[in-house]
Amino acid sequence: MSFNFNNSSGPFVGGQGYRQNTGMFDAATAGAISLPEKVLGLTCLLVACAIAGVVLGYQGLNTATAAGVSGSYFLWFIVEIALLIGAQAMAARPGIGMVLFLAFGVSTGVIISPLIQILGSDGMQYVVYQALGATAAATGGATLYARTTRRDFSHWGSWLFAALIGLVVAMVIGLFLQSTTFSILVSAAACVLFTMFLVYDVQKVTHAANLQGNSIRLALKIYLDIFNLFINLLSILAITQGGGRRR
Repeated sequence: MSFNFNNSSGPFVGGQGYRQNTGMFDAATAGAISLPEKVLGLTCLLVACAIAGVVLGYQGLNTATAAGVSGSYFLWFIVEIALLIGAQAMAARPGIGMVLFLAFGVSTGVIISPLIQILGSDGMQYVVYQALGATAAATGGATLYARTTRRDFSHWGSWLFAALIGLVVAMVIGLFLQSTTFSILVSAAACVLFTMFLVYDVQKVTHAANLQGNSIRLALKIYLDIFNLFINLLSILAITQGGGRRR
């Protein structure tokens, strides 16, 4: 399957290929913002909300510390999952759906703020910047590949989900092993998996109908791919450059 991206704008925008997949919908929405442009804008908005969440976490909104996982972490984890489910369920309702969507973005920043704060206090701010740079490079590369390749990744869905289940199992095993080497291997596998998810989800944007609910749901998927890629890259860099205590 080929895609034509002539006269496109933004990293998720497809030209003729997208119009062919939406049929008569184009005539009804002539001049409107395309779905890829909406998804790009919403994904960037989530990133901005996450940055705001990190700042709020620094101000004491998340009290988890290096001493261990506190009740505050579990609380924010529950809040994050609830907001994600709510945003997906209410995606077609512009008002409440957008509020939950933005709140979810903030919660992802709040939940990782203690980790970033710990790295900063240890003089390892550079690790965060390196992880951000590597995430941006991987995201750009995966997006470009998804836009330009002639391959169809629609059949990847079930395989990626199965791999995700396997990754979760490996993470649980890692909690008991307390092995630095095993943690690095799991994080590396996660980086590969979420990069593949990113390719799969970016290509999916090209085929979906230009509806309010679709734009929010797809932006959530792509943001989660990028967010998880960043977290696992940060984990690898923190362990390898900061020295892991576990063996």
